[in-house]
Formats: sequence, C-alpha cells, structure tokens
Amino acid sequence: MMEQQEKISKLIETAKSLTGTPYKRGAYSDPKISPSEGVDCSSFIQYVFNQVGVELPRSSILQAAANGQEIENISQIQISDLIFFEGTIGHYQHDLFPGRKIYVGHVGIYLGNDEIIHATNNSLASGVVIQKISDLQKEFPEAYRIVLIKRFI
Repeated sequence: MMEQQEKISKLIETAKSLTGTPYKRGAYSDPKISPSEGVDCSSFIQYVFNQVGVELPRSSILQAAANGQEIENISQIQISDLIFFEGTIGHYQHDLFPGRKIYVGHVGIYLGNDEIIHATNNSLASGVVIQKISDLQKEFPEAYRIVLIKRFI
C-alpha cells in the first residue's frame, strides 16, 4: 500500500507525463488505459487518480460530490487537491450538495505555487497543460471562479 506522500508524488508525476495530450471534449476512456487519443478535464482527473488507486466518477460534477475532504479555506490547499471551477459549460445537480448551489464546469489538480495541471481548450492553451490560476482568473474571470476544493489523498 502506498503512503500518502508516495501517492501524491506518483499522481503528480503521472499527470505531468500527460502534458501535451490533446483536448477532446466528452472524451471517454477506460481509466486503466493511458488516454493518448485525448482527454477532457474530468477524464484526465479520473485517469490520473485511478493510477494511484483512487477511483473517481467520470464527470466533474460527480467528482466534486465524491467522498473526499472539502477544503474550506484556499490557504489550506495542498499539492494534489482538486480545484473545481465554475467553467463556461457546467452542471448544477443541487441534490448532490444539500443546502448549496454549486455550479461545476471545470476541474484541475493543484501543483503548488499558484499552478494547476488540467485538460483545457481555451484561447491560452489546449490539451493537458500547466497554468497559473491567477493568469486564468485574469483572462477568464467567470470561467475560473473557484467553487470547491477537495482532497482525495
């Protein structure tokens, strides 16, 4: 069984190894098979976490609702935490978040130093890339509004 730090290291290594993988909206692949054909944000997350033994659902809204520790203050964020953003295309599913209205349209893995690795298709980049959250929020203030942070490792 992998220790927490080992899992985090392998997760980040696996995620970074996919840098440059093309973006493909609605991509579906078996989370056990490397997604060389392309990924969207949630299939990328599902695959990478599966590689360290953490099974997550396929869609970003269901990933946001999955069992994990919610991080309520961004100052407590750690490397490998998932950051859920409002996005430009997203979903409400209020029954998953009793008493709250959470709109999830995008997800990325926090790398530290204001950076995430994610599968995106925006005017700055396409595919699996590493970007600064502050740059994304400056360029796309509505799309990259953080709505939830979850820890699964």
